[in-house]
Amino acid sequence: MYLDVYAERERVAFELDGAATHGDPRQREIDLRRDALLATVGILVVRFSHRRLLHETTEVRREVVAILAGRGRRFP
Repeated sequence: MYLDVYAERERVAFELDGAATHGDPRQREIDLRRDALLATVGILVVRFSHRRLLHETTEVRREVVAILAGRGRRFP
């Protein structure tokens, strides 16, 4: 299974979703099933939209740091 970005130690997968593919309800269902499967092996999936990545970069960065810190990684 391909993961966009995977923090192995924290067991967090960050998925970067584009509107072209992930705006489709069928793709959303596939994503939810995949996320549930990953959860069964202890992997948290966090999804960010393409729009947020482009327009809310600082906020996305803060969220990523907070999520990783909450799962055990310490930042200076």
